[in-house]
Amino acid sequence: MSRSLRTILTLVAVCAVGRPAAASLRDNLARASETVGINSGSAFDALAEAIAITNANNIPVVSASAGFTYRYNPQLEAFERSAETLGPIFLERPQTLGQGKFNVNLSWQYVQYDEYDGQSLGNLQGNGPIVLRNVDAAGNLLGFQADRLQYRLGLQNNVVAFSFTYGILDNLDVNLLLPLIATSLDVGVTRQQVQTAGPDGTFAPNSGPPITGRTDGNAFGAGDLLLRLKYQLPSFDWLRSAAGLQMRFPSGRASDFHGTGDFWVTPAFYASSLLWDRVEPFVNAAVDFDANDFAQSQARYGVGVDVDVVSRLGLVFAFLGRSQFQDPVNTADTEFLYLTPSGVQPQPLLGIDLGRKDFFDFSFGLRAVLWRNIMLFANGIYALNDQGLRNNTVIPTVGFEGTF
Repeated sequence: MSRSLRTILTLVAVCAVGRPAAASLRDNLARASETVGINSGSAFDALAEAIAITNANNIPVVSASAGFTYRYNPQLEAFERSAETLGPIFLERPQTLGQGKFNVNLSWQYVQYDEYDGQSLGNLQGNGPIVLRNVDAAGNLLGFQADRLQYRLGLQNNVVAFSFTYGILDNLDVNLLLPLIATSLDVGVTRQQVQTAGPDGTFAPNSGPPITGRTDGNAFGAGDLLLRLKYQLPSFDWLRSAAGLQMRFPSGRASDFHGTGDFWVTPAFYASSLLWDRVEPFVNAAVDFDANDFAQSQARYGVGVDVDVVSRLGLVFAFLGRSQFQDPVNTADTEFLYLTPSGVQPQPLLGIDLGRKDFFDFSFGLRAVLWRNIMLFANGIYALNDQGLRNNTVIPTVGFEGTF
């Protein structure tokens, strides 16, 4: 186990250090306005920072629970399967792997974001034109102009995750998960003057030609390393339960949308029951504490069911929820002056409200035994609401796992 841990940590270090000194994706997004002659500043920087963290937080994480679990039978002097069903994919089951057993998991996900609060990322603009100051070379105010500003944002992630689980005791598992993330960012910008004003601030129609610009970038590297522990509690009649603890280390480069840049601690509780020997409902509850910035902390929760159609094929359905406790950023930091019917007012830049969000998703998938203890799983995640940065179709996940 120690050799495996050293290997994973070495891979993190290689991915973190071996990057060219190019502009980060966060910088590309923050400075996209400069491609049409608008100086970037605090609002553009704060918006790029918030989207970078949101991207890292929104990538789904595959469960640490193995499809097969075991208990040692001293009378038979052999391991026996202790889980009747094939298990969930994005929720955790209470059953542990079994002392001395280990599980290796390799998965791939494609996460493309299309909307923010239901507004297409291909048409991000605020409620009205932005207001810009015109000054001379000495900094004296000449007047103002009101410009329509539109962003067309493309953001995709290909994620390959390596997961290793080891049964320290019959009722205690430890898991390491390392994602490798390839992120693509494309930003198109259009600016068009619609009104102008003198130093007195009285605006009048004055249209100009549209000006367009574009910036893009790609980044590859390790995401945040997860260390997960699960302790199975004594069964109570029909109820199975376990306590969990996750630690998220900031190994992913936040400026390239691969990590949050913070250390997180997540205590959790998992429960399930078995019905008719082939149906297992699950309940999960957890709290993500950001050790560096409590404003980022959030609750995670989920309910689901695993149904084994036959002994080698199981269907999995789940509701996945995540709720932020408070506004993760100071929304005033991302406000810009806009020309409204009530005059010049501060509003969220590009109409993006970075206040507190709730995320609700429906997860559906299957697990199939290919050979002995080798298993294939495939899953889709569909957003049930449109708050925050979202995919408007389905996030696919496929993977293989083996228990030995």
